[in-house]
Amino acid sequence: MCVETHDIFNDPLSMWIEWESGEEPKMHWQVQIIYAVQSAFYIHSIYATLFMDLWRKDSWLMFVHHFVALALLFLSYVNNFTLPGVLVLFLHDNSDATLEITKLSFYLKKRTNGQYYKHYFLVGNAAFILFAIIWVIFRLYWYTCKLLYATIYGAVYLGPQDAPFFPVLGAMLIIIFGMNVYWFNFIARMIWRVALTGEDPEDNREWDTTAVSGLNQQKLDELATVKCHLKPKNV
Repeated sequence: MCVETHDIFNDPLSMWIEWESGEEPKMHWQVQIIYAVQSAFYIHSIYATLFMDLWRKDSWLMFVHHFVALALLFLSYVNNFTLPGVLVLFLHDNSDATLEITKLSFYLKKRTNGQYYKHYFLVGNAAFILFAIIWVIFRLYWYTCKLLYATIYGAVYLGPQDAPFFPVLGAMLIIIFGMNVYWFNFIARMIWRVALTGEDPEDNREWDTTAVSGLNQQKLDELATVKCHLKPKNV
């Protein structure tokens, strides 16, 4: 991730160059656009988790994640710690993209008329494998050896010590890493089940859950099936 002369991905400690010399770094316009778009996304995600999405085992954790992410964006912007903030976004967004490709592919592979599209099945499996690999590399490995190294360890020596939200931001980054580890548990279980049974990857967070409407997933599937077989009345 490069911003003008800063290569904060390959050299994470470079995010503190200006702070180390006693100067506050300038706010890059590219970063301001990224912050605006991401803030809008997380505001919508908080609303969607509470009122639109199917309620799952980890829905409250998802809500906390979106709230912490939005707070990180706001507090890092106030303190002008936007370079670490951009690195956080870079390490997370790529896995989100591959996850959505996986979901769309499996939604499209079989239609209500019974037609089956194998190429969507193949794309979905490939995207899921890529998603799992990216999660491990970006959210677990690089998150610790690049982001946490630069912000928890490096910032103690190079960053501003009088920033009002400095300790809070560090705690939030550790909380997000804990969430990444927790969610990887679902990914690992899904990979193990698919490897043993040959079943399609399915969201195992939806087991024993209830939708916002009060109906469980099985009942919702039954209602959807009935609705698909209903024919419109002749006028």
